[in-house]
Amino acid sequence: MRQIGLIAALMAAMSFAPAGAQDINPASDTTRFVFDSALYIVAGLSGLLFVCAFGLRDVGLARVQNAPAVCLRMIGLIAVTAIAFWLSGYQLIFSVESGGLLGEFVAWGPDDADPATSGRAAGAFWLYHMGAAAIPSAIVASAVSERVRLFPFLFLTVAMAGLIYPVAASWVWGDGYFANAWRFHDFGGAATIHVTGGAAALAAAIVIGPRPGRFQNGNDRVKPSTALPLSVFASGLMLIAWIGVLAGASGSLSSVEAAIRLGTVAVKTLLGASGGVIAAIILTQIVYKRPGLVSASTAAIGGAAAMAADPVNPALWQAVMIGAVAGVIVTVTPPFIARYRIDDAGVVAPAHLFCGAWGVFIAPWTNPDAWFPGQILGAAAIAIWGFVLTLLMATALKFSIGLRMRISGEESAAHRRD
Repeated sequence: MRQIGLIAALMAAMSFAPAGAQDINPASDTTRFVFDSALYIVAGLSGLLFVCAFGLRDVGLARVQNAPAVCLRMIGLIAVTAIAFWLSGYQLIFSVESGGLLGEFVAWGPDDADPATSGRAAGAFWLYHMGAAAIPSAIVASAVSERVRLFPFLFLTVAMAGLIYPVAASWVWGDGYFANAWRFHDFGGAATIHVTGGAAALAAAIVIGPRPGRFQNGNDRVKPSTALPLSVFASGLMLIAWIGVLAGASGSLSSVEAAIRLGTVAVKTLLGASGGVIAAIILTQIVYKRPGLVSASTAAIGGAAAMAADPVNPALWQAVMIGAVAGVIVTVTPPFIARYRIDDAGVVAPAHLFCGAWGVFIAPWTNPDAWFPGQILGAAAIAIWGFVLTLLMATALKFSIGLRMRISGEESAAHRRD
C-alpha cells in the first residue's frame, strides 16, 4: 500500500508539473532594480575587458620592444576615458533634446533619489556607457600601434571620450537627430562604437603615417610577430567581452522575456562571429593556399561588430550569413587600404569601420523598424564625424607637439634589414 501511495503521488506531481513550470511569477521592484543594475555593472566591466583584451591582441601583433608602450597606452586610455566621460561625455549623450544634434557640456553626478522611476543604479548605468566609450579609443590605438607617442594619444582619447563618441552616441541612443528623424537603428553599437572608432582610426593612421620599413622600396612588408597565439587568444576574449557589452544594450535581465532576449543576442552574436571565421578561413585558403590566422581571428571580431546593429531579429541562418560577409570584408579589404600606404597595424578599419557599416546597412533586411535611407545616412554621418574630427585634431597634434615615436638608429636599421 505504501508503494502504491508513492506511485500515485509521483503521478500526481508529474501531471501538475507542466502547469507549475509555466506559472512564473513576475519579479518585484526590488529584484528588478538589483538585477538590472547588476547587468549594467557586468556590461560596463565587459567593456573594460574588451579594451584590455584589445591591448593584449596588439601586444601579440607588435614587436617585443614595443609591447610595454602598448600596455601603457591601454592603461592610460581607461583612466583618461573615465575622467573625460565623467566631465562631459555622459551628459552630451543624454542631455540632447529629442531630435537634436548636441547636448550640454556638464559633468555627470549620480542621482539615485528616485530609484523606482529609474529602475537601475545611476552609477551602474554610467559604468556601462563609460565602458562602451573606451572602445573607440582602443580601436584607434590598435591602428597606430608601434609608432604613436603616449601623451598625444591621450589627448586624442580625451577628445574621443569627451566629445567625438558622445555626440555620435547622442544621435542614436540619446534620441538625437538620426534616431528621431530618420529611424536610425543601432542596437548595440555597430555604428555608434565600431564605425566611430574605425573612422577615427583610419584618420589617425593617415596623419601619423606608416611604421618604418612598412612600405620600403614600394613593397608592403610587415615584420611577422612571434606572439600570434597570444593575439588569437585575446581575440577570443574580445568576443566574450563584446557579448557582455551587448547584454547591457538589452537593458534588462529582470523578466523572463528579457532573459530570453539576452540569450538570443548572445547566440546570434556568436553565430555571426563563427560565420566570419569560417568565411575567412575558406577565402584565405583559396587565395593564398593556406588559411590565414590573423584574418580568421579578425573576422571573429568583424562578424560580432556587424551583428551589433541588430542581434535580435535575424534568424539563425541570417546571423551566420551576415557574419560570413563580414569575414569576406576583413579578408579582401586590407590590401586595398595598404595600396594607399595606410598602415592599419591592427586591421581595425576592415573589422570595425567596414563591418560595422555593413551591419547597419543590412539591418532593414531583418528588422522592419529600420529604414534603409536612415541607416545609410546615419552611418555615413557618424563615419564622417569621427573621421573629420580626428583628422583635424591629429593634424594639430602632429604639427605642434608631435605624434610619432622616436625610432632609434639601431631599430631603424633593423627595419631596413626586414
